[in-house]
Amino acid sequence: MGSTPGKLRASTLAVLILASLAAPTLCRAASAQTGTTPESALVGVDADIERAMTGLHVPGASVGVIQNGKVILAKGYGIRDIASNDPVDADTVFTIGSMTKSFTATAAAAMMDDGKLDWDKPVVNYLPWFRLYDPVATQLITPRDLLSHRSGLPSHDFIRISTYMTREDLLHRIRFLEPNLTFRQAYEYNSLMYTVAGYLAGYVNESSWEALVRQRIFLPLGMNSSSTSIAEMQRSKNFAHPHTLVDGRVVTTYFYDQQRFGMGPSGSVNSSINDMLKYLAFHLSDGKVEGHQVISTAQMREMHKETVIIGDSTDYALGWIVSSYHGHRVLEHSGAVNGFTSYVILLPEDKIGIVVLNNLASPLPRTITSDLRDRLMGIPPGDYLEKVLANETDEDRREKQARAKLEEARIPNTKTTLPLAEYAGIYFHPAYGKIHVTVDGDGLKVQFDAYQLDLKHYHHDTFSYDAPPGRPNLAQFQIGESGKVSALLLPLEPSVKPLTFVKGSQ
Repeated sequence: MGSTPGKLRASTLAVLILASLAAPTLCRAASAQTGTTPESALVGVDADIERAMTGLHVPGASVGVIQNGKVILAKGYGIRDIASNDPVDADTVFTIGSMTKSFTATAAAAMMDDGKLDWDKPVVNYLPWFRLYDPVATQLITPRDLLSHRSGLPSHDFIRISTYMTREDLLHRIRFLEPNLTFRQAYEYNSLMYTVAGYLAGYVNESSWEALVRQRIFLPLGMNSSSTSIAEMQRSKNFAHPHTLVDGRVVTTYFYDQQRFGMGPSGSVNSSINDMLKYLAFHLSDGKVEGHQVISTAQMREMHKETVIIGDSTDYALGWIVSSYHGHRVLEHSGAVNGFTSYVILLPEDKIGIVVLNNLASPLPRTITSDLRDRLMGIPPGDYLEKVLANETDEDRREKQARAKLEEARIPNTKTTLPLAEYAGIYFHPAYGKIHVTVDGDGLKVQFDAYQLDLKHYHHDTFSYDAPPGRPNLAQFQIGESGKVSALLLPLEPSVKPLTFVKGSQ
């Protein structure tokens, strides 16, 4: 089975957790900092971060804190790459993953300021050819809907790690992906809609999302180390490499290039702590940079305003999760791309911004940001690392239960209807395009552009495989009236019915 960009397999998470149980809880010994200065609140934080990195096997991390417009921490820890041992500093560039979403919302806000977009006008007013599976959603969906995860579509994440296409091609194929909710029924995280929003913002500006982000965010904020592609990132002299855990050992892994899958606006920004602190200062000052209004206060407030309910006391704005912590308003977001994770927190009323980047699929960024938030608010820190480990252990347990349940339902001693060679061939789905099925020993392989599924016989014409992130699944071949294989049903999105790939169709 191929590697999984953006998510860590449950088995790998289990290794990470077991290796971390001996690590001291982050900042367990810290006390409330009420009445102290911001600088004194951070006393001892270096040692705590380094202990947590050791316990979680994180090669390198970079941490930044800003309060009342002043940077009080901007520092790198560890190494950029285990192969070179080059140190991380505050200018080291990391991939920030879905923290990119607030950049896409900001780019859209710039177009609102220019009068080229309206948050609440349908997308088809600007892109008449755009379609969703649901015709009602097609006619009504707006930029605000795209950016607040209320399209009715589940994530359909597999397409963004498996199938190469241009952004325009992806937008045309989205219409073949089935929703699981009615339009605006509820919050449901969907990175594909951010790709639509980014494309739309670039389109109305007669440029591209990449050019728009550079012109309206990177340049006016002085984010000179930031970029929107892996190719740009790797031209830097100071960038971090992605890593993963294999049997408890840290190894380098591949850079996931979102641009090859058309997904740039949902997660392709690369940045450093020094650059991200400029970005946080911009958000904390209602869109101003050194007294200059880069984005209007009105549009900044639209971005930060709660739009859809996620759960108890938690909402989604536009590119930000909004919640309350000890009576203080919090804006936050995570990011996860193959070999990188990140987290950012804003406390607008307290003028506090915290950001953590690291080069391993790890819970470290959220753990550290939570601890730093408590330190600066004068709140006794919680046992964040222990809580994260417990949650991941529960996730691993659920996977084991799913595998056991799958095995119980298996009918033993069955054979396929036809010889394995009859199942091989080219199959087609309008969203995914062509896939190739080949015989592999006593099983089959399903090859997408950038991903391979290994199918093992389960019973009759059904085969089992692991879907990312290590989720057991079943693929079923259909036999037509002719007695030959007619289609392959793959449950690539667990919340809708399996997708039908027709054999020999194009």
